[in-house]
Amino acid sequence: MSMLARTAALRAIPRARGYANTTGELMKTNWAEKQAALQSHAAETANLWRRISYYVCLPAIAVTALWVRNLENEHEEHIEHVKAEHGGELPEVPAYEYLNRRVSGPFPWGPNSLFFNPKVNKDMSNE
Repeated sequence: MSMLARTAALRAIPRARGYANTTGELMKTNWAEKQAALQSHAAETANLWRRISYYVCLPAIAVTALWVRNLENEHEEHIEHVKAEHGGELPEVPAYEYLNRRVSGPFPWGPNSLFFNPKVNKDMSNE
């Protein structure tokens, strides 16, 4: 059967539109049941994520905070050890040519970066 004949045959036969629910009362009941199911599912999902937040995320954050604190304490002890070996000062940073390069000239506020910290950054105003 050609496409044209098939299309003409389908259009010639009257078709009744089918509905899932034919009565208004049945539709109201199904809608109310669906809304109740949606609300209970939403409540269960909210409780699941609340439990995940309390029993997984918060302990993970606490463990990570303790780990970072210990790591920073070790780093501080190492810095103090290096200072003690060099008479209370950190050793001079090697002047490698690829460090602290300013291709377009100094910053508008001076040679140091905006977040310059004299305890940990090399002071570029001396050069």
